[in-house]
Parts: sequence; structure tokens; C-alpha cells
Amino acid sequence: MNTIKGKIIQEENSFDQGYVAEVKLHAGSNSQMIGFANQIICNKNRFKLPVYLVETGKQEGTYRLLINTTTYSEEKRERLVEQLRDHEFELVVEEDPYFELHHGCQKMLLFIDQSALFVNLAEIDFLSLKNIEFNVFVIAEEKDPVLDYLQHKHGNNIKILSSFTADNIQAVLDQQLIGTKLFISGDWPLVRDVKQAAYEAGFTDAEIQTKEIGKKEEKVYCVKCYNHNEKTNSSEIKCEHCHTVLDVSNHFSKRLDAYLGYIQVV
Repeated sequence: MNTIKGKIIQEENSFDQGYVAEVKLHAGSNSQMIGFANQIICNKNRFKLPVYLVETGKQEGTYRLLINTTTYSEEKRERLVEQLRDHEFELVVEEDPYFELHHGCQKMLLFIDQSALFVNLAEIDFLSLKNIEFNVFVIAEEKDPVLDYLQHKHGNNIKILSSFTADNIQAVLDQQLIGTKLFISGDWPLVRDVKQAAYEAGFTDAEIQTKEIGKKEEKVYCVKCYNHNEKTNSSEIKCEHCHTVLDVSNHFSKRLDAYLGYIQVV
């Protein structure tokens, strides 16, 4: 972890979901590909929310600051922005836990749900600033400011799809060359479905990164009636379908997308 201090030199955009600005560091350094912090301190005020830092390369010590304000009210978001405009900020940064630039990565495809666009702007910025070939595929039912911002900055690199069904993305995956990596972000069922399509196209876990949004939906597979059940924190459950008491295994089946539930031996 590194403690850094800086000041905004140019605002880029402000959305309902967050705030983007170019900043100059005055103290400390960020050695990470994408710096991440879970709070930002400004004018002695502590704002607890996700913050990302990406080096712009324009000049030494300049970075793009991206602050995810999804959980903030409009009033609180405006208060944060006003503080940042007038005062130096402080961050304790570490490596972004969701993103890694794999060795030998020639190209990256990003499959992102519209609701997860802002939380992935740092990853998109990083790829663009490092001149790595990329395409972002977005499920978008309607226009929004974040999507407009991305299309303005990255043009044809942003592709809009109606859904991430196998029919929509299989042709894209099948035509990729060796060295292409995948980054998938959205709710847990969306990530699961895209990963399954990627497996069928020949991608391995080592070539896939994910950032899941929201509560994880885990399942238990009943070995007696072959149906799925919602997983709880308990080590045993009663099957919702055949009412058999099951011991929940620690073994997760990628094929079944569930933990195995074995018939309890009394």
C-alpha cells in the first residue's frame, strides 16, 4: 500500500454513478497498474467509497481519478466534488483486486452489463492508455451518460449488444486469436452465462477475469432428484423439490454451476 496526496487539475465528467478528473500527485507514488482505495480524505473529511487511479502518461505524476459514488445521495456527491475542487486529497492505494494484465496479452474483450459500466471505467482507461487492443461489448437497452462518454472517447471500440446469449457472442469468441483475454462484469448470472460461452469457445480460466456486481447467487445440486436449490450458510439443507436432507459439499461443480448436495446418512 502507498499513501499519496494530490490535487485536481482538470475535471472530466460527473455522473450519477461517479466522478472523473485528471489529477497531479504532490506526494507519494502509485506503483500499481490500477490503484484502488476504499476511501478518500479531503479537507479532513473522510469519504468511504471505491476510488481508482490510472496513470495517464501525459506527464510525470498525472493520473485519472475515478470515484464510484453509486451509494451516495446527490447532496453528498456534490459535497465531495466541492471539497475536491478546492482542497488536496489523500489516498492509501493498493492494486485493483479485480484486474490483472496477463503476460502475453495481445488483445482483451470486455463484456459488461450497462449497470456495471462506471465501475469498470478504470480498466477500460488502462487498456486505452497502454495502447492494448480492446473491444467493449455492452448490453444496453437505452442510452445513458456513461455509455455516451465511452463512445465519445473510444468510438468503434464500444459495441452495443441486445444480450449476451450464446448466439450473440459465440461468433465473436470463435474468431479470436491466441493471446486474447476476456474480462466479464455484471451480475452473477450474467457473468456465469458469458463464462460458460467462453469455455465452449475454448477459453480457459487463466484467460478469463471477472468482476461480479451485487449479491452472489449460489446453488446446491441435489444428487437424488437432480434439481438446484438456493445455498444458505448451513452445512445441510432440505431439497426444495424432493425434500431430501442434503449435506452440502465444499466441492463446486463448474459443469453444474453448483455445490454438490449429498444424501445425508443418518
